[in-house]
Amino acid sequence: MSVTNLSRSGILAFMDDDAREQFAGYGQVISTMPGQVLIQEGEANTHLYIVLSGNFNVTTKALGTEVHLDTVGVGDCLGEVSIFHPDRASATVKSSLAGLLWEIDVASLQKFLIEWPDYGCAALLGIDIILSRRLKRANAVIRFHEIVPGFLSVRSQKRAPGAKLR
Repeated sequence: MSVTNLSRSGILAFMDDDAREQFAGYGQVISTMPGQVLIQEGEANTHLYIVLSGNFNVTTKALGTEVHLDTVGVGDCLGEVSIFHPDRASATVKSSLAGLLWEIDVASLQKFLIEWPDYGCAALLGIDIILSRRLKRANAVIRFHEIVPGFLSVRSQKRAPGAKLR
């Protein structure tokens, strides 16, 4: 893959041409079809994706309802949480159009970070900015929909009659 395919935007905004060229060699390009589920909420995800073309809708289930969290496009990334917290996906990502993504698995990303620490710091700074932006958006969605996580809800706590809340 040539460096022109990994543009200096999104998580790659702090990486120069040489850094992006090195980074490109650790991943591969994949294609998606409209309606294709890339990441399924609740299932394991071990990949980071950078959108080269297309749009992807990010949704989650809250109180039994599907909630739209974001739509991401060219230059943005998906699956970034999995590189810091490899666990089940916290949201579903579905392609709304045919798309191209550059993907890297966690092991390859870790190898890149070890072999190119300066470039890796630039990539991590970009990911940090994306995560901060997404946290702000998620908080706005929570406020808008008045979603109260179960562990914060007074109604979800069973207590004996007459017992005081802590």
